[in-house]
Amino acid sequence: MAKPLPLRHKGNESLFLAVEMSLISTLAGIPLHIHAEGLRGTGKTTVMRWVRHRVPKIRRILGCPYHCLPESPHCPVHRDAGPIPGDMVEEVPMPFVEIGHGAKLGTVLGSIDLERLTDPGRPQASLMPGAIPMANRGIIFIDEVNRLAETAPEITDVLLSVMGTKPGCVKIEEVGLRPFEIDVCASVWAASNPDEDPGPLEDIRRQLADRFDLVVPVQRPGDPAVVERILAGETGCDLSEDSFLKDLLLKASSLKDVVVPRPILKYLANLYVYRNVESLRAVEAMELSSRLAALVAGKTEVSFDELALVAPLVLRHRVEPLALSEILKDLEMRKAAGVRPVRDALGPADTTGADEAESSKKPESEQVHPRDDMGDGLKGFTQAVGTGSGGAMDTPKISAGDPQGQRQTLDGKTRPGRLQRALQRYMAAVRGRLGPRSSAVPASPPQPARRLSSLPWEEVVTPPEWQDDLRW
Repeated sequence: MAKPLPLRHKGNESLFLAVEMSLISTLAGIPLHIHAEGLRGTGKTTVMRWVRHRVPKIRRILGCPYHCLPESPHCPVHRDAGPIPGDMVEEVPMPFVEIGHGAKLGTVLGSIDLERLTDPGRPQASLMPGAIPMANRGIIFIDEVNRLAETAPEITDVLLSVMGTKPGCVKIEEVGLRPFEIDVCASVWAASNPDEDPGPLEDIRRQLADRFDLVVPVQRPGDPAVVERILAGETGCDLSEDSFLKDLLLKASSLKDVVVPRPILKYLANLYVYRNVESLRAVEAMELSSRLAALVAGKTEVSFDELALVAPLVLRHRVEPLALSEILKDLEMRKAAGVRPVRDALGPADTTGADEAESSKKPESEQVHPRDDMGDGLKGFTQAVGTGSGGAMDTPKISAGDPQGQRQTLDGKTRPGRLQRALQRYMAAVRGRLGPRSSAVPASPPQPARRLSSLPWEEVVTPPEWQDDLRW
């Protein structure tokens, strides 16, 4: 019997979204690895293990332990078997494999099948596939992955191979058997408590931490009413199994139709270069997860709304807290202002050829002029911002009916709206922070530094001084 859906609240809603996105992506043949971090007892493992009882079905070659896709078999038995007839195809639940801390390398990768080897009638040396090869086209779940990374480095090395590329690859070597490699297209899910020994995963195996596309913070319920509902045994809004699985399959088949506009790709490229993001996996994960977020929201094109939604999850473990805060502020301002992406988002762009000719035809008031008083990572904010007379900052054009735009008083003069004042204060803060200082002594932070994981997302994305101006 399927377990009921855990109760959804503000502290775990990002995890529900990440799990849904990963299931859709895995069904579409693209792994999406997620890592849930949070204090003990916040329900990380409960949400992830619940999926075991609601996985969709996949088609495979009849009886294949590696879950070979009939159209493109990859295992040693079926890769050269030719076309697979229809009566040799079956539907089975998507694999969901959990790797415990007592697992051995042989059970994870594969080992000699002793039953066949000791068969008195026809003894033969053959391979018994391990948990990871058998999880192909499914989910691999690891609880307390930070402990596993410290106590089982050999299994961690296998995970690095599985998660290093999409699809991943493992190599099985056993005495008496010919070594062979096999592709594994599986999403790795993990959970951990970074405040307990041995500490955060990025401090133990930074390579493994970078392999996770999304790191999802899971927090305790902050509303007493939610805790009361949990104690009363209430569960989430549980859809019927058929409708849930049909929705996943429909979205997986539609993933290829979600468009990432070229300006968004340019924005991600400039983000990678001018923000000094260490790993190219970061922008690849942002591109994929933004497509999935748009798909879940019922859209067919990615916008800054989706980038602002997934950026904290993708970049949380990959960039410094200060850089992440600046990126999130920039995305939130673009989202609030309804700014469309442009060529020079977050950095200078190539303006040769047709783009240069097209720009020269535009009126002076509509052309984009990069600012010299910004860091490289903030130049993209000028796509709709220029300098007017006296150096005053002009804001993006907003429709006349927008209550956040310029307002006209009774004497015919205009005064800036709340959004414009927020933009002005933001740019003034940027100039003051990145511009030349009168003293060579570095300024100390006003408060002691805190771990990013301890900060509420509302404080990281929207500082307290902005809240009055951005309140609609």
